[in-house]
Amino acid sequence: MSFHRFPKSFFFLLLALAGLLAAFAPPAWQQNEVINRVVAKLTTLHAKYPQEKVYLHLDKPYYAAGEDIWFKAYLVNAHDHVPNDMSKVLYVELITPDNTFYKTSVVRLDKGKGNGDFALPDDMPEGTYRLRAYTSWMQNFDEAYFFHQNITVWSPRKNDVVTTTAFTFKPQPSGDSVLVNLRLQNYGAKPLAQTTFSYSTNFDKKGGTKKATTSTEGKTFLRLFLPHDETTSPKIFLAIEQQAGNLNRTIAIPMPKEQLDVQFFPEGGNLVAGLWNMVGFKAVDANGLGKDVQGAIYNQQGQKVVDFKALKFGMGRVGFIPEANQQYTARITAPKGIAKEYPLPVPQKKGFVFSVDSKTGPNIRVKFYSLGFKQDSVGKPKSLHLVAQVRGEVLYAASSPVAQEVFQMEVPKSKFPSGLVQFTVFSETGEPLGERLVFVNHAPQVQMTLTPDKPAYKPREKVTMQLQAKDETGAPVAGNFSLAITDQKTVTPSPHAANLMSYLLLSSDLKGHVEEPSYYFSSAAPEVVLALDNLLLTQGWRRFVWKEILQDKFPQLQYRAERDLYVSGTVTKITGQPDAYSDIMLMNGNNPMATIKLQTDDRGRFQFSLASFPDTSTITVQSAKGVASAFVELDNNLPQIQAFPQVPYEPIPAPYSNEVWAYLQRNREQLKLDQFSGKSGIMLQQVNVRGKKQEEFKPAAGSLHSTADRVLRGSELPRGMDIIQGLQGRVAGLQVSNGMVSMRGGGQPLFLLDGTQTDASFIQSLNPSQVEAVEILKPGASSAMYGSRGGNGVIAITTKRGPDKSDKPGTSGKMPGMATYQGLYFQKAREFYLPRYDKPDTSNVVMPDLRTTLVWSPNIKTDATGKAEITFFTADQKSTYRAVLEGMTPTGKLGYLTTTFQVK
Repeated sequence: MSFHRFPKSFFFLLLALAGLLAAFAPPAWQQNEVINRVVAKLTTLHAKYPQEKVYLHLDKPYYAAGEDIWFKAYLVNAHDHVPNDMSKVLYVELITPDNTFYKTSVVRLDKGKGNGDFALPDDMPEGTYRLRAYTSWMQNFDEAYFFHQNITVWSPRKNDVVTTTAFTFKPQPSGDSVLVNLRLQNYGAKPLAQTTFSYSTNFDKKGGTKKATTSTEGKTFLRLFLPHDETTSPKIFLAIEQQAGNLNRTIAIPMPKEQLDVQFFPEGGNLVAGLWNMVGFKAVDANGLGKDVQGAIYNQQGQKVVDFKALKFGMGRVGFIPEANQQYTARITAPKGIAKEYPLPVPQKKGFVFSVDSKTGPNIRVKFYSLGFKQDSVGKPKSLHLVAQVRGEVLYAASSPVAQEVFQMEVPKSKFPSGLVQFTVFSETGEPLGERLVFVNHAPQVQMTLTPDKPAYKPREKVTMQLQAKDETGAPVAGNFSLAITDQKTVTPSPHAANLMSYLLLSSDLKGHVEEPSYYFSSAAPEVVLALDNLLLTQGWRRFVWKEILQDKFPQLQYRAERDLYVSGTVTKITGQPDAYSDIMLMNGNNPMATIKLQTDDRGRFQFSLASFPDTSTITVQSAKGVASAFVELDNNLPQIQAFPQVPYEPIPAPYSNEVWAYLQRNREQLKLDQFSGKSGIMLQQVNVRGKKQEEFKPAAGSLHSTADRVLRGSELPRGMDIIQGLQGRVAGLQVSNGMVSMRGGGQPLFLLDGTQTDASFIQSLNPSQVEAVEILKPGASSAMYGSRGGNGVIAITTKRGPDKSDKPGTSGKMPGMATYQGLYFQKAREFYLPRYDKPDTSNVVMPDLRTTLVWSPNIKTDATGKAEITFFTADQKSTYRAVLEGMTPTGKLGYLTTTFQVK
């Protein structure tokens, strides 16, 4: 069996090898050249390829359109979790349910910490979105180790529609017929009777859009066919027709329970005949989420060998002694209705079984068995070499001559910090013979208390909390922490969602999605400890390939660690040669005084820092020679990672929980208040406002339509994404799915570029900086002038200079004499609003306080005594409020705390 499933790709060594081995080797073991070689390779790997981890703390787990997503970023060294200062630029992306980019925030990091936010528009489409965070340096390695988190966004402010679904599956030879029982109602539980809507799917091979109408009870049925070869998470796209425009909904179809994938993983990597083998297994559905199963293992004669049953999240273990010349098969018997078989690996007649057990006691028990080898036979190792490491730091290494078929030893857990310990056994040639992960969980590294000054509070009363942070020994520690306080009546996170400790100590060192990771930290109960060990049996093998490391096959570095954001590019002469040592200027159209001048180098290259430019800047780079003598071409410095998912799709739960219903109702109440106070521009057509009238934006010459349904300035298009992606969420009824564009659930609209018909792919290739205006003509009277061509609507682009096919998103192409930067800027962090009810403020007194996030404080610092004070005022709601505090010390010690207090 090949050894390609290992848990951590990049390592380094902080301890001197000789002293390490002498200190840690028990009497029966001796150091060996093989260990020296392995450690040397890991040391080289660490020195050249240090790795980073990033974690985001959010203020809450779900949001409504019109709200803000607040986040705190922690960037650390992967090996010791000390705040990282190598990279100072962090990319945080909000990705749509259809895996397109919605927004990108660039956060400036200071000693590994930064904070930012996403302001969600009122008309943001509802669905399961994904946050992804990474540095430029992290792009050199596997994207699976970026930070990923699913978040749900509801849209109760403009979309007064709630969808409830039930699915019935009927197996067919090539797929499943799916009957969808659909009900539409508003947030007041009133049925949407006789409502017509369009629908399409992402798995219908014929494509196209169909229509349906609800009954007087708001109900209808949809009949679909789901092919067996469908590999994507199946979804239904609804476009519900209303007077204010179409309301879009995305409904995830739960895969039939028969569509399970079950894999088996022999402990250590080998299934050996004649030896006791522990085999881990994991069952997942088509969405990648664990499904608890049970069944039995049978030999090729059909005789049952042993039963098995998943313990948690579809994972479990089963032990037996396989026989030679047998093929074993696992038969699934539950859940009811599943009758599937899965082959196990073929048992080897001779080989090795590597077993490591850390579930109980103060020591880790290591056992290595071999069978089928004669003395000095080919393949029998002459010596064994054990290496144990935590996040790449080798903390135990020893060797022993092979004298018998069973070797065992114990290693104290106290030699390792909290986290994953990776044990690997090598032969005398450096071949890995077995691999195993175990988890060591010591006491929390930072003990924190958050003490309120009163046992309970009244609405709008001042709260003072004292934070005390201490290390494992009880000594006070200085640290940096973030705090979120939310109303438990409306915001209820998953009971075992990821947090700073579960992510850095566990999830971030495993490739693949870990469900409810903080469950494994919830207690020391035997079933929790066993569930964690099952996770490491099944999911902890896939981090790097030993063979490549020992052969010096290291990753190719393509991306640097960014210390700043830059505008860079090349100036060339009319002849095409580099314009060396020529003068060039960077100008900000929003601030004419902020002009920077410099000279190109000998290759005509230039680079300007963006550190001092706000994210509202409009930057132009211009050659001093003018448009007739030089060309300016900007580099595309945008991240090149695509938006493909790395975490399972989690559909919006239906029916909604009581907390979610309360949350959405609260949000709609807030909308009414915003309308009353003028904070929202929605539904204010009846309000008369005195003042200077703002002139309606009109495109320059070249515009074709005086009655467009919507006109967007080019400056309104977001930076860092193509034009079509930028339109989604900004034009009601416009939907982008799998690269296809539709309006009101129809087919592909007509695309025009400066009056000439073109296609979507060419529109996507344009640089938004070239666009003066985008005009949207929805299907109907607005697009009737184009006849059948405009039957699905029209998207007309008017450019400033005309089409330039050399452009790509994020660059300006090669432009005569000047170029406009259309990249990313550092986000200016906003401050979370905390009302003060101890000071006279008419608006505070009159307006109800309906906040669901009571406090967001991303930068709390404890002093040398480990103390900090937090003050705020409660809202109007009488409830239990939940505080989540997490953070770390400058030395990488982690802390996490949840607590509650009452407002009565």
